[in-house]
Amino acid sequence: MNIERLSLDQLRVFVQVADSGSFLAAARKLARAQSAVSYAIASLEEQLGLLLFDRSGYRPQLTAPGEALLADARQVLDHVDSLQVRASSYARGQELEMALAVDVFFPLDCLVDLLQRFRAAFPAVTVRLEVEALGAVAERVIDGRAMLGILGTLPTTPPNLMRITLPSVRLVAVVAPHHPLAKVKGRIAENMLLQQTQLVLSDRSELTARQDFSVHSRLTWRMSDLGTKHALLRAGMGWGNMPLHVVKEDLAAGRLVSISTIHHPPQGAELPIQCVYKPDHRAGPALSWWLDALANLGSLEAQPAAGSA
Repeated sequence: MNIERLSLDQLRVFVQVADSGSFLAAARKLARAQSAVSYAIASLEEQLGLLLFDRSGYRPQLTAPGEALLADARQVLDHVDSLQVRASSYARGQELEMALAVDVFFPLDCLVDLLQRFRAAFPAVTVRLEVEALGAVAERVIDGRAMLGILGTLPTTPPNLMRITLPSVRLVAVVAPHHPLAKVKGRIAENMLLQQTQLVLSDRSELTARQDFSVHSRLTWRMSDLGTKHALLRAGMGWGNMPLHVVKEDLAAGRLVSISTIHHPPQGAELPIQCVYKPDHRAGPALSWWLDALANLGSLEAQPAAGSA
């Protein structure tokens, strides 16, 4: 078997004959003479050392090796087509990858909606997404690992980043209904709050390491994952601040209850959300799309699909 001279043209002819059902139909699709199609298949079979089509009947039929290799041929052509599209896009100034760092408090439904719209607009651009808390989002933008960041749990914006103000997220302090703080009527006294375990997000960055934000208890349990914090709150392991959109169903079902303190009003507090990026980063079409889409967000709820009521 000699596969050194295999060509993409041979693979395209192979796939077209299989899809068309005959050499003649494939020749018409490819705008070639039937003899050229037959020669391409015969050459491919000779190089592979395998018979791809059984020609004994009225129409050529894929052999067992032909069936097996057809999927490989399609995969090779798909990869080549993708490479050509991405190379052409890059030549026109479009990024090949969009790297995003997003705060854990940013609504997931809104993020998914943005990603779906982005893929529709830039199907050839891959996405690398990191979900982080506190200073980790800004750190990834500063060191260049992310082209754009969405800050939430970090209360300050590093001065060396450009920012766009987004709609805010409402935060509520919550506990499980069987937690001691749930039994307190009205505003909880500061000394009582200090004695209860607070569940807080940990900082995985050097930018704000060893800094505490919105920590009001002597005893804290720290975790980097919002889902883990949510589960521990529902289990009654402590109290903590959560985005309202995450715990709304729990509050309605009574799995969690909101508490009121001097730091946490009964109706919750607004958490500012910001988009940040480096001023010296060249904004290609993909990054420009994200900056425009985020700047035009009227709310952090997923946008209705076009044509829906």
